[in-house]
Amino acid sequence: MRYLVTGARGFVMSVLVERLLTTEPDAVVTAVDLQAPDDAHTASLAQHEERVHHVQADVTDSAAMTDVIARSTPDVIVHGATVTHDPESEHRDPGRFVHVNTQGTTTVLDAARRTSGVRRVLLVSSGAVYGSSPLRLLTEDTPPSPDEMYGISKLAGELVARRFGRLYGLDVPVARLTKMFGPMERPSSGRSVMSLPYHLAAAAVQGRAVKITERTLRAGGDWLGATEAARALQLLARGEGRGDGTYNISSGIRTSVPDLVTLFGVETLQVPAESAEADMDPATESGKNGVYSCDRARQELAWQPAGLADQVAAYVRWAREHPAFFAAGR
Repeated sequence: MRYLVTGARGFVMSVLVERLLTTEPDAVVTAVDLQAPDDAHTASLAQHEERVHHVQADVTDSAAMTDVIARSTPDVIVHGATVTHDPESEHRDPGRFVHVNTQGTTTVLDAARRTSGVRRVLLVSSGAVYGSSPLRLLTEDTPPSPDEMYGISKLAGELVARRFGRLYGLDVPVARLTKMFGPMERPSSGRSVMSLPYHLAAAAVQGRAVKITERTLRAGGDWLGATEAARALQLLARGEGRGDGTYNISSGIRTSVPDLVTLFGVETLQVPAESAEADMDPATESGKNGVYSCDRARQELAWQPAGLADQVAAYVRWAREHPAFFAAGR
């Protein structure tokens, strides 16, 4: 099968590209990103160089996306290019979220429908669309209530995708990701805030305590490893699930921060928020910070995430093999 993956240099998408090439001997991937692949990305794909083609292109550039899709003739597009939330970026340039996350989605879908042969466009979205919902357990039928430009732009992208599906008969399933962690997480042009598990892995690699606020130890969340998410995304890309379906890709359970810290085997150092590596508010564990039910993915995709302990153990092994990902200043 021929895949085109946007945002391919990013965290979860780079894990997906590696999985596609590793598990499908006949897969060919066109990896599209605004930035050239860095050393970490190319090293992860070194065994599959002949089946991956890197293309620098802006997903908001209609001519560029039409050209790359026409040239690569993919069967499936996985649209993962995004700008993720961080307060500073939102305040400085709120329009960037709409430009990349909504207009970019529109541009990719419009280019896809103009190119014969594309059977499915998988839109990688986010639980951020649940925003300020008062519910602590979110299903795909929970009314969206985005409260940040990131969630607003992702929901708008989902609505655009639904309309393209109806207008042009495209399969456009949507995957809403929970809090992600795992191999290949690193700062990038679209991701500037690292996850709590990233900081825990850094502490494990460097043999030190992780610096967090006191209230963080009273918080919890729904965390999922990128390798588990990649399995679900691969199933959706290959045609499992409904062409107009929306799927939470998550653990479906709450894990407390102390339990997560224990899994990583590190100590904690309580510090003020201004010097903390992570600060979570236990009073905000609803909506986008709640738990996302993944029952639909389990039933319709026959996907079952591994236990969190196994996911963390695999990530820590990977982290110890790649200490440069956690060097000071990254």
